[in-house]
Amino acid sequence: MKITLYGKQGHAYTVAFKNFLNSTGVSYVYKDILKDVAAREHSKELYNGVAKFPTLFVDDAVYLTPTTEEFNKIMQDLKLRA
Repeated sequence: MKITLYGKQGHAYTVAFKNFLNSTGVSYVYKDILKDVAAREHSKELYNGVAKFPTLFVDDAVYLTPTTEEFNKIMQDLKLRA
């Protein structure tokens, strides 16, 4: 399983999602779209020219600005627990 999270330092959802992923011990990649130019440009492609976050990638699936409830459902479906 390959998980990537695009976000921004200090952003509430980004922090919460990172904290959860860290607590599971699962390997994932985090990219801050303010510091990573390639991630920012990719975000703009996904959101029609606007860089938005968080964005969650799980294998080939892309979740655009998931809410906490959506994130929790995705993690449950992946059988990941804190």
